[in-house]
Amino acid sequence: MVMGSLEGGTAVCYASGMAAAAAVLDVVRPRRVSLPDDVYHGVRQLFESRAEAGVLSMCQPEDLRQGDLWWVESPSNPKCLLTDLSDVAKRAKAGGVVTVCDSTFATPVLTQPLDHGIDIVMHSTTKSIAGHSDALGGVLVARPARLADDLRAMRTLTGAVPGSLDVWLALRGVRTLKLRVIQACESALSIARWFDSRGVHTWYPGLSTHPGHEVAAGQMSAFGSMLSIDLESASVAGRFVADLGVFENATSLGGVESLAEHRIVSDPTTDPGLVRLSIGIEDVEDLIADLDQALEHPHES
Repeated sequence: MVMGSLEGGTAVCYASGMAAAAAVLDVVRPRRVSLPDDVYHGVRQLFESRAEAGVLSMCQPEDLRQGDLWWVESPSNPKCLLTDLSDVAKRAKAGGVVTVCDSTFATPVLTQPLDHGIDIVMHSTTKSIAGHSDALGGVLVARPARLADDLRAMRTLTGAVPGSLDVWLALRGVRTLKLRVIQACESALSIARWFDSRGVHTWYPGLSTHPGHEVAAGQMSAFGSMLSIDLESASVAGRFVADLGVFENATSLGGVESLAEHRIVSDPTTDPGLVRLSIGIEDVEDLIADLDQALEHPHES
């Protein structure tokens, strides 16, 4: 109910974000699915496993037909690429295609995909919604009540119901969601500008050099708490992350503590030197000082 009111639809909660993603496939049952190039690797692996089993086929958006599925992430994981949600919704509805937006990076504080015409919005509530790196969950929010009813009925059959403690922890997180997101966004923008001033290739939609900057400026109320940087090699990126002190080396995101991850460790398809940063609510000067000292070390070795 709470997530439904935040997104403007009817919410169905799940045991994890991946359980929510799988539920979409189970209910929509598309023959064809389109995924963006930059997408959470777990979702790609899930969809590709269904394709290998002959359940569906992967294709480009222009090849989708009625009843098929167009899955987008905005901002995307890990390069924070933006999707024009209104454009996607308009094109999809013309062909009877179902649309889903994974809005985990944005949260309902920054973007409401249903208001742009998207059929279903997904969140891994493990991340910013719960916000303290101590809960596991996912949620789908649909504007057609019939679709939400179908999702809830399938959840009962598959047993993907979340645990009561995880739901309680997510609800606790929602109470401070806006405060946390605003603080993290302000710090992320300062850090992105700092990296940019140092000549580090930075993926953050708040920078005018980011390919999705204009879309983000029109679609989001702020630019998010996630950013990625490209360092010169895997060895430099690995040492950079290892030398951080305030940032924790972890693959999660959206919590009150800032996290850094050498992305290739969990996603072997990504760029070797890519480091993903999840900005928390610590003092931004402390975070920049930590990044500054770590950025110097790889070049001294």
